Amino acid sequence: MNCCTNDCNQGRDCPARVAKAKAVMMAADPLPPSIWRYQLKKLAYWMLLAIFGMLWMGFLAACAVHWS
Repeated sequence: MNCCTNDCNQGRDCPARVAKAKAVMMAADPLPPSIWRYQLKKLAYWMLLAIFGMLWMGFLAACAVHWS
């Protein structure tokens, strides 16, 4: 009987089997990514655009009053 050449017939009692297998806990599925930063970035973009739009409308109104 030689364990190195697969000529072993002892099965689970084979002396070449020295390590016992541990139960492995599988990792949980990762959580989906949070989108609050993306939504905050979109909100900041639109608020900045609205502020610049209001300033531009005020500038145009002031020019219209001045030129009329």
